[in-house]
Amino acid sequence: MLRSLPRVFVPGASADGLIELPKEELDKLRKVLRLSPGAEIAVLPDNGTLIRCKLLPHHAEPLDVHAPNTEAKRRVTLAQALPKGDKLDEIVRACTEIGVAHFVLFSSDRTVVKWDEKKTMDRVNRLQTIAREAAEVSFRTRIPEFSVMSGLAPVLRHYPDAMVLSEVEGLGKSLSASSGDVTIVVGPEGGWSQLELKLIGDRGVTLGPRVLRVDHAGPAASAILLLDHQ
Repeated sequence: MLRSLPRVFVPGASADGLIELPKEELDKLRKVLRLSPGAEIAVLPDNGTLIRCKLLPHHAEPLDVHAPNTEAKRRVTLAQALPKGDKLDEIVRACTEIGVAHFVLFSSDRTVVKWDEKKTMDRVNRLQTIAREAAEVSFRTRIPEFSVMSGLAPVLRHYPDAMVLSEVEGLGKSLSASSGDVTIVVGPEGGWSQLELKLIGDRGVTLGPRVLRVDHAGPAASAILLLDHQ
């Protein structure tokens, strides 16, 4: 029953009283999904719970609270070097649906895309919207977090146990679903520079004998780490 309810995130929502619905979510419910007052919906407070509600003209009336077990037990962080075009949108959308908890965005030596401060803010806002919508569709109860770092070196300093996807010939260590929380790092279209390979050291892992496109590598790695560890 809960899985079939239209879902909207309202961070911080409480079942103690009427819940005010953000305009964009209200528009989606009424204009896109064509719901009428009285319909049942699910409000997600972004804390792991779900509030089953009755839709009112501008609010949601709480009926009861549930704690669906839809978040992965393992926390996966995906550190992604900035790709070209709209590839990052697709990476965030797919990885959110698979269950990634945290995205770290960074520029690598061979990154073509350069973000200034304003563009960074605009792009992260857009990606947060994409992640929220993907989390609603995939019946998650938490929206992924986002961070921005300046390069691979600070990423590896902050996540010293990270596994880094690498195309180094003869690399013998494959990505596997090891226990505990995991950080996986994915490079840009042009691959890692020689300096970055030195930084990576023995953290390098492979997805197998074939080379995946940058917009497929993150989702594939996330699936290996998450879909058998729910």
